[in-house]
Amino acid sequence: MKDSTQLMTNKDEHPNFLVSSVMWRGSVTPRIMPMLLLLCCYPTLLIILDHYWWPLPSLDVTPFEYTGVVLGMVLVFRTNAGYERWWEARKLWGGITNQIRNLIIGGLNYGPHDSAWREALVKWAIAFAFATKESLRNGNNFTPLVGLLTEQELVELKSAIHMPLFVVSKIASLLQKARTGYPNTNGLELDGFEFSILEGQRGLLIDHLGGCERILKTPMPFVYAVKIRRFVFMFLLLLPFSLLEKAGFYTVAIFFLVAYPLLSLDRIGIELQKPFNSKSLSHLPLDTICETIQLHCLDLLKQHPNSL
Repeated sequence: MKDSTQLMTNKDEHPNFLVSSVMWRGSVTPRIMPMLLLLCCYPTLLIILDHYWWPLPSLDVTPFEYTGVVLGMVLVFRTNAGYERWWEARKLWGGITNQIRNLIIGGLNYGPHDSAWREALVKWAIAFAFATKESLRNGNNFTPLVGLLTEQELVELKSAIHMPLFVVSKIASLLQKARTGYPNTNGLELDGFEFSILEGQRGLLIDHLGGCERILKTPMPFVYAVKIRRFVFMFLLLLPFSLLEKAGFYTVAIFFLVAYPLLSLDRIGIELQKPFNSKSLSHLPLDTICETIQLHCLDLLKQHPNSL
């Protein structure tokens, strides 16, 4: 497995400005290009009509200058709203990572001195990360857990109505066993204070899961998205009439230069709204995050002398 620090870096971003400025991979350009070319057919048709059929009315360019600035600000606001959702999702997954670490470290140090219990706690803590990822992506791929969970446990996990809650209930059961006295041990293995701390970490896992589900199930208000696109469409619809008289055949090029950033900002806002969707250009690297959690937790298990 690659170094986790290297995996988490934006390896697609080239340090050279010129190379980055013309990169196709990771750009929204391929996704907006068909619509952009289709829109450019509109001023081309107007130029043909104006020069070879009948003169079209001309509009002053000044209103479009002010309107363009306002429209750009509105689109930037939408982009910022999308980025806020993306960043909140990343913070929630940072919390999930930290809570799993706290749970494992606390369990290994204060839990029963029983290898079976400790291995069970570690594997279900790892399973929570993968179950949450698949739940948010509406998936069912637990290949990385093969060998960690038994075949029967994988079947039960996949068939659960809510997979992350199924895993959390397993963790709660393990903590309860440690509190009341795990089989083959003498007396209580977790006192009230330690049990409360570990239960708090387990509860925070559910809180962060709920935060992710809130982002997933609460998209940008539809009426807001519709209005922004309607304003963009009206602006582009009238823009050529302010360019035909002065720009002539260059109207298409100017129209392209104006439409390109407007459509790009609109698309970026859409991409940022879906931080968990693997088809989104800027989706969170959940696969890498889960693999890192698995690597670190298994390493903690191996390092702990009482787990052998």
